[in-house]
Amino acid sequence: MISTQQVKNIIKNSSMFGWIYFWVGIVVVKVLQLFIKPNEKQVLFISYSGRQFSDTPKEAFNLLRLDPAYEDYKLIWAFNKPKDFKDSTIKYKISANSPLFFYHLLRSKYWVANSSIDRLIPFKHDENIYIQFWHGIPMKALGHSEIGLAPLVQHWYDNVSFDFMFTYSEYDLQKFKDVFPRTKRFVSSGQLRKQIVKRYDSRMSVERIKAELGIKSDKKILLYVPTFRGYPAKEQTTLTDAALDRLSKDFTVVYRGHYFSKTTESGSIVGADRFSLYKLMIIADVLITDYSSVFFDFAVYNKPVYLFQPDVEEYKVKRGLYFSTEDLEIPVAYSEADLFDLLACEDYDYASLESMNRKFNPHTAEEAVFSFKSIMMHS
Repeated sequence: MISTQQVKNIIKNSSMFGWIYFWVGIVVVKVLQLFIKPNEKQVLFISYSGRQFSDTPKEAFNLLRLDPAYEDYKLIWAFNKPKDFKDSTIKYKISANSPLFFYHLLRSKYWVANSSIDRLIPFKHDENIYIQFWHGIPMKALGHSEIGLAPLVQHWYDNVSFDFMFTYSEYDLQKFKDVFPRTKRFVSSGQLRKQIVKRYDSRMSVERIKAELGIKSDKKILLYVPTFRGYPAKEQTTLTDAALDRLSKDFTVVYRGHYFSKTTESGSIVGADRFSLYKLMIIADVLITDYSSVFFDFAVYNKPVYLFQPDVEEYKVKRGLYFSTEDLEIPVAYSEADLFDLLACEDYDYASLESMNRKFNPHTAEEAVFSFKSIMMHS
């Protein structure tokens, strides 16, 4: 039987089915808007298009949930599979795949997301406030810069109208101005992700997180976070199981895959695909990734970051990059042999991390919190 995700992929990647979906959705939304008025004290949250209870939408949710000024607000979460999320702090949850989703969307005055909350159907929403916390600093090409982007997705980038979009720095501000040209206001005060880091750091010990993962070893922890390619790759893209086994001799290797990726089958590593990335950052001594913006957030801890990019030339052609990673001065390996040589080097250039933080992630958590609460109070 065909899965819901497969149906979504067919709609998203087919011009014919994509436009049928879009126009049917627009008609439904326009009809609903005639009858539904927003509740001024209702907020709808979604993370990674309904896949997770995580990231900046979760932090925004916690900020409101714990603030007495919002105790009479209805805070709703939208999930693709609501039954999978049993967190006791979630009082209200709905299905993001249900036709009723758009009723709840229009009924909510505030929308908080880190990707699309409108299910790739951008429409005028004069009575709703759309707050966008994008899921990372763009290193990979987006919008018109992204090669082979589906027409429905490209249309969303071009036409979605965020009322407020939070950015880390001047770098992503300029990129997002081009990617999301209809954004009404950019908020250049950093992202709530630093608040997540701060909260986890103060409340959770390394030993507690290691216990949750079943880690008993005292070896240093290496966090491996490969990204999803989205195309048939001809070159090597991820570390082989043999390389992971070799790394396991010196490190406890924790593997955190992308939600579209198959995890490794190596028995010597700790799989953490459903584990909070920010908890993993706390316990990790070293990060290895490829093109994921996770390294920008990890750099805040001032711990070594290495990029493994054996397929960089193919990636540039088939996916696209905004800049060369050598410009960041972070060590880059183009083969497994290169990576082991880099890891064997005892001198790491921590000054490059400090420089990167100043350029790409300079704001404090408090700045983002203040900006978000100001929007909630005055919009």
